Amino acid sequence: MYNLYKEYLEYFDLLDNQILLRSRDRKLEEANKKYENLINETKESIIRYSQLKFHEDISSSINTLSKYQIFDLLDHLYDFKEFEELKKHLQNLKILIF
Repeated sequence: MYNLYKEYLEYFDLLDNQILLRSRDRKLEEANKKYENLINETKESIIRYSQLKFHEDISSSINTLSKYQIFDLLDHLYDFKEFEELKKHLQNLKILIF
């Protein structure tokens, strides 16, 4: 009888772990989707800003940036006074544009 009870508890522990793992995986997927949406919105904002301020389209260059490079560019975006400065910064990020 004790063995049956022990197996019963082990089975419920296994079920609990599976439920927790599924819940964790779902939360990770949701967080990844939110992060990707944030990155896409950031890209769009940078592109619109450069078009408004410099009248230049940098969308092809932005799409080649990594997530970290996008946020780095966003940190410095308002410091650029001329398009050549922005272009040089992108080239420093190891991006070949134009």
